[in-house]
Amino acid sequence: MPMLRERRGLHAGLVPALVLLVAAIAPAQAQDWIYSVRPGDNLWNLSEKYLPHTGYTRRLQAHNQIEDPYHIPPGSSLRIPVAWMRATPTDATVINVHGEISFTTTDGAQPQSLAAGTSLSTGARIFTGADSNATVEFHDGSRLVVQSDSELRLDELRAYADSGMLISRTRLQQGRSESRVQPARGPGSRFEIRTPAAVTAVRGTDYRVSADDAGQSSRAEVLGGKVAVSSGHRTRLVPAGFGTVVAAAGKPPLPPVRLLPAPDLGALPPLLERVPIDFALPPVAGASGYRVQVAANAELSPLLFDRTFPSPLIRGIELPDGEYLLRARAVDERGLEGLNAQRRFTLNARPEPPFPIQPAADAGVLEQQPVFAWSSQASASAYHFQLARDAAFGTVLLDRPDLPDNGLTSPLVLAPGTYYWRVATLSATEGKGPFSDPQPFRRPPPGPALEAPEVSEQALNVRWRAGQPGQSYAFQLARDEQFTEVLAQASSGEPRVTLERPKGGRYYMHVRTIDVDGYMGPYGPVQRIDIPYDFPGWLLAVPVVLAAVLCF
Repeated sequence: MPMLRERRGLHAGLVPALVLLVAAIAPAQAQDWIYSVRPGDNLWNLSEKYLPHTGYTRRLQAHNQIEDPYHIPPGSSLRIPVAWMRATPTDATVINVHGEISFTTTDGAQPQSLAAGTSLSTGARIFTGADSNATVEFHDGSRLVVQSDSELRLDELRAYADSGMLISRTRLQQGRSESRVQPARGPGSRFEIRTPAAVTAVRGTDYRVSADDAGQSSRAEVLGGKVAVSSGHRTRLVPAGFGTVVAAAGKPPLPPVRLLPAPDLGALPPLLERVPIDFALPPVAGASGYRVQVAANAELSPLLFDRTFPSPLIRGIELPDGEYLLRARAVDERGLEGLNAQRRFTLNARPEPPFPIQPAADAGVLEQQPVFAWSSQASASAYHFQLARDAAFGTVLLDRPDLPDNGLTSPLVLAPGTYYWRVATLSATEGKGPFSDPQPFRRPPPGPALEAPEVSEQALNVRWRAGQPGQSYAFQLARDEQFTEVLAQASSGEPRVTLERPKGGRYYMHVRTIDVDGYMGPYGPVQRIDIPYDFPGWLLAVPVVLAAVLCF
């Protein structure tokens, strides 16, 4: 019920507005343009300036009930019928283009390449290809962007003398257009976009129109002002924030529906350092796709990138380094594109950073002074190396901004722990590029020290301090301190091992930890152990016998 009341309220509020707008865009023949009389004006010179010839002077005098055509009080209002006014052809100007675009001057003419600055007159056609767009400016400053894979024809371009009133009628045969129309300067002004399925007419607004490839359906999305959409002997007024669909030629426009809200671009960082640009938009409820546009200026003209994606995952934006404005919007199941979200960003992806080689990501490094290496960049004049204890590089331990070679041995002795390193390319032509992604590695602590072992007649029991939860241990027993002759080794999930008692003699042992991910740290300190020899029973009497003999 609340939604029903909302729709009734919307339609009720639109009825008088629709009447006003339809009246405003009705044929100009029944309307008057109001002119404010200036000193020196009379009906003769005004007829010469605004009407086809001075023969209209008497008709203008009668229309305004003026007694003396030579004397009109300055500041008074003069009604001039639009139907009598002199209309002259005007041109539209191509402000800028992006991609391969062609145009013809008249029907049947050979296509030519379209360039910025080209003047187009009535009858001209514009053809845009994939990843192409053109911005056309009309005589009153209104602008229309012809998007990719579109065909637009300039059906009528006329201006009413020096009144500021302009007629701009275009035909979008297929594709998409975005228009920003200047407020009308009089009843004769008219900005109209026709598609094979519908007619849209406005008197100053910001809106979008599309026509499918077969020319059988059309869509209108209104961002500012109001747009009258006509088809099938029915006209609907579409207010800002709403859109409508004409499903087929001759069918009336569907009731306006609210456009999807703008996606949130707050998570997009202001500085991007990788190409192609990939990011994910927060999903918009009800969206079946998303359109993303990028330009180098606030007018978003020309569009350097303009594509739709079936999901919020945006990929493949290739741009040169620079300052940009990104615009994104959701697309609903009807194909209507929603409200715009915009965000500025800077792209600084070049020169591209080297590829880290050593230490590899998440590698364990035993050396206290590790060796770092990265790929050589052909354009590099030097490299900038950094080493830190955190991924954000808030605590930089080593900063070498001008290394001539693609490698470095750490001058620092690194204590056990986790470290991050990155490197950037310096180029004589492009300056300093972005850092590579932080490359983590770890200097694991040595294995634990062994406690005093327990030796029994049958076993050797060795213990050590427990490590982190989930760690296991690798133990070795050897004849030599260098462990070239390993006699026994064992794995244990507990901080202890039990071995069969070795023969008497001197031995060496150590242990190391194994992390949950399988990484083996370095062995801990080496501990020496002397195992007593096992003597036969008769040998125990030898000292006694020797002592007795010596007494004699």
